[in-house]
Amino acid sequence: MSILKLNILPRSFEFPLYSESVVVAIGNLVPIIGVAVAGWRPETLLLVYLAELATICLWAAVQTLFARKRPNNFLRRALNDSRRRFELLGPLQQKRGSTGLARPLPPIYLRNVPTFITALVVTFVVVSMGFVLVALTRPTITQSVAASFLIGGTTVVVGRSIAIWRQFFSAGGYEEHSPRSVLLNPAKYLFVLGVLFIVFLGLESGGAETPLVSPRLAVVGLAIGKLGYDVRTLQLARNPQRRSWFAKLYGSQKSEISPEPVTMPDSSPKARFSMSRSTALIDALGSGVRYVFWNGEVTAVLGLLVALGIIAESSGILLSVGALAILLGSVRSLTRYLRYGTLEYRCYTDQLVVFDRLLGEPQSKVAVGDVAGVTVTQDRVDERLSTETLDFEVTNPPEVPEIQMLAPPPEEVKTSDIANQSVPLTVRHLSNAGAVLECLGLSETRGQQSTN
Repeated sequence: MSILKLNILPRSFEFPLYSESVVVAIGNLVPIIGVAVAGWRPETLLLVYLAELATICLWAAVQTLFARKRPNNFLRRALNDSRRRFELLGPLQQKRGSTGLARPLPPIYLRNVPTFITALVVTFVVVSMGFVLVALTRPTITQSVAASFLIGGTTVVVGRSIAIWRQFFSAGGYEEHSPRSVLLNPAKYLFVLGVLFIVFLGLESGGAETPLVSPRLAVVGLAIGKLGYDVRTLQLARNPQRRSWFAKLYGSQKSEISPEPVTMPDSSPKARFSMSRSTALIDALGSGVRYVFWNGEVTAVLGLLVALGIIAESSGILLSVGALAILLGSVRSLTRYLRYGTLEYRCYTDQLVVFDRLLGEPQSKVAVGDVAGVTVTQDRVDERLSTETLDFEVTNPPEVPEIQMLAPPPEEVKTSDIANQSVPLTVRHLSNAGAVLECLGLSETRGQQSTN
């Protein structure tokens, strides 16, 4: 006997088994029922919420790798040269292009790696602090608490994971987010959970010998408060005309930049220029060494740790500092190589296009008609390698966005990309820098050579 599938109800009435609403309901009702009916202890609920926080934060870190949009503050960081950027990983955020993975995963973006690493570190610190606070307030974990936590924790972790996978990956949510907007959800959850936890401790401890309310009643109040927050979040998400306070302060995915590809001529370039492999490696290694030994705060902190190890006569501290210095220098060298060592400069009749050979994607360009001047410089690397660096200035560079206290409504935010505008360009460490200017017909605009 075959089973007939009757499509009686319209699609709007289909039961969304793994929708966000169902996940929120289950994730909140299971702990409440566990405490009120099954007799779960308060520490069980705290551990379940920590497990949910860890799940949301870890998934958010993973999601940042796949987010297609650029953060709205990208233009300010890329164009404002007077502001010092995060040197260790920050230069990668200017990269365009992605690397495809096996289906069903979408491509990952190299420019999102700094946010991914930062999110992982913050997640580890926050979750560790949460478990430490629970351990200090609830030092004894019984077998019944562990069993209850296993049930409640598994429920919220599996539910959240399935919902995130369906919404972000299966439904294509990664196309509407930037790595910055992805982190809004865990930031809100962390803030609200922290406030509720402080209120819970205040109600439980009170100001006298006896608590204001019983621990069980306090933890139920905590659960109800979290449920109210989740319900309110869902209501705001379904009403595009309203914005939460977090969105007003932080922005949302609607105010992020939709990336556009850098267009190139269909014809073959007249010439191609790039750093030699040895030059790129020397430049990258030198950048790592400078980051460790001539970098202000980083060098000062490492020096203080070395002095502490010498005073304490601790070889362990000295070895740890050495390992940290090698790690920082290696990461900085890798960042420098990925930022500049993989670039190829393609010369056309009317423009110079920067192309990344690793990602297979053009990065930026400068039109010959927009060039205001070219300066040829030599830094220490250029002097040792007999190379030169070109600095192109343009007549109408993109404007640096203003810093605002509150994020304006999405319809008032400029979300256009600067992919096809001429931007100031630095071409580093070329042995034939003069050939680039001759190819572009800019030999007469060559500025006076200077040595840094």
